[in-house]
Parts: sequence; C-alpha cells; structure tokens
Amino acid sequence: MSRALNEKGDIRPETRDRVREAAEALGYAADPAARALVTHRTNVVGVVVGDNAGHRDLSLIFFGKVLAAIARRLGGEHYEALLMQVDDLASRPVDAAIVIGMDGDEPLIVECARRMPVVGVDVRIEGGETAFVGSDHAEGVRLALAHLHALGHRRVAHIAGAVNTVAGRVRLETFVAEAERLGLDVPDEYIRRGDFSSASGYREACAALALDTPPTAIVAASDLMALAVLQAVWDSGATPGRDVAVVGFDDLESAALAHPPLTTIRQDRQELGTLAAQRALELVSDPVSARRESIVPVELVVRASTARDRTRNTGAWPRFTRRG
Repeated sequence: MSRALNEKGDIRPETRDRVREAAEALGYAADPAARALVTHRTNVVGVVVGDNAGHRDLSLIFFGKVLAAIARRLGGEHYEALLMQVDDLASRPVDAAIVIGMDGDEPLIVECARRMPVVGVDVRIEGGETAFVGSDHAEGVRLALAHLHALGHRRVAHIAGAVNTVAGRVRLETFVAEAERLGLDVPDEYIRRGDFSSASGYREACAALALDTPPTAIVAASDLMALAVLQAVWDSGATPGRDVAVVGFDDLESAALAHPPLTTIRQDRQELGTLAAQRALELVSDPVSARRESIVPVELVVRASTARDRTRNTGAWPRFTRRG
C-alpha cells in the first residue's frame, strides 16, 4: 500500500488508483514524519523573505503575489511552502529553500546552499545546487526610456533602488547605458539614490525638481518611489504627466489608482513565483537537468503619468513653485 501511495516501484497505474480509492474510503493518510524517514524528504520548501533593501515590509508588498504563486505550485506537487527566518533553515529540515530580498553572499545563505538546493528570486547565489529567477530588469528600463524618448523627453532623471540588490543595480546600470545610447542629457545630479521606499522617492524627487534645470521626466526603480514622485511633483506646483512625466517599475495594484494613473513596467509576479517553485522542485528531484536561470519578460503599461515634453515646443524649462 505504501509503495502505491508514495508512487514507488513498478506498480501499474490502475492498481495505484484502486489503492488510493481504498485509502480515501478508509480515511487513511500517510504520516509525513514516517514518510520523511523512508524517503529522506520532508516535502517542505522553506521560503525566506529578507530585508536587504532595508524595508522587509516593502518586500512583502511586492512579493505577496509571488509567495501565493509559490504556495500554489508547490501545493500542486504535495509540497508545503513554509515562510521562515533564514536562521531557521539551519535547524528546520526542509528539502529546499526559496530566498527573496537577501544578498546572495549572505553567509547563512551561502552555507544553506552547501547543504540543500536554493532558488533565489532576484538573488544570485554562487555555488551549490542553486538557481536564479528574476524579471528582465534591463529590458524594463529600456522600454521606459524608449517610451519617454518617443515623447520627446531628453532630460530624464532616475531614482535608483537599493544597489545592493539585483533589481536596483541592473536598473541603474541599464539606465546609464541606455541614456547614453539614446543621447539623453543626464548630468550626475539626475542620478538619485533611493532604496525602493516611498520616503526615498519623495526625497529624491524633490531634490531633482529643485535643480536649476529640472528634468522633464523621472524614471523610478519602483512603483512605491514613483507614487511618491507624483506627490512631489504636485507639491512643487507642477502637474505630473503634463509638466513632468513619471514612470515606475512593478505595476502594483495602486499604480492604476494613482492621480494621475501611473505609467509603469509590469512584472509578472505570478510567473516569478511559479517558476521559483518549479526550479526548487527540479533541483530536489533532478539537479543535473534542472534549469539554473529563468528570466521573466516585462511589459510597459502606459497610463496618464507620461505625455509629450511640453518644453520642446516652448524652449523654456519649467520653474516650479513648491506648494506649502
């Protein structure tokens, strides 16, 4: 019976189905602890959400859909997703780990990768049985700049995310390279250092708008920062979308409800979670054949926060008067 329920041995499918029907009729359920002793597997994947950007709550805002997708995909294979602290990976037996919002060189993560398969969502971990799943951050920035360039914007600022993260670093590097390729005018003061939070977005947007020659467009490395940029533009006495174009990155639910609705780069958070779970399952069952890198496409979503550069017609740069 146990061989049929655990799908072991050369048992015919029809026999396995009859055994399962009988087990259900008798109310039989396999003991997870006993199964783990036999198979050396727990059917549990530990999921760790860190705070390498300094804001764990912000990570959970974005990664909520990712976590739900991880749980669904693992559940389809009779695995459990267990949200835990990284310290717990050392004491709680799990078959694999999925790591989000942490540095890939974090000592505890490196140590875990020596003992079990680890999948990083926007986290690159060297060595061991590891895999990487992430969005195409570079393409997202290229889409944003191409959109603004087509609207006539040539003075474009960037509010970067935390550069100790894959997302923050790649988006910043791509912005600098792509702005140069397009011939945009990006002085040093147009590169603003944020950390993905709304507070940093507001602070850096205010600083950019106060420059002698302010940008006509701002690309923020997260929607939370971009939403704060919209408020900063309003507070400067200008109108976002009309006077200053704003582009975010993520397409959070709040982006479409902003005033004005936010143009942004949409990440497929469900696909990120599904692929992370799939890579973890593959590393557990067949590490030799498992895919080690998966890049998820992104999409430009155009809304009312971007419009043509009005200064191209007047030849004058806007001067903003901050509202009290």
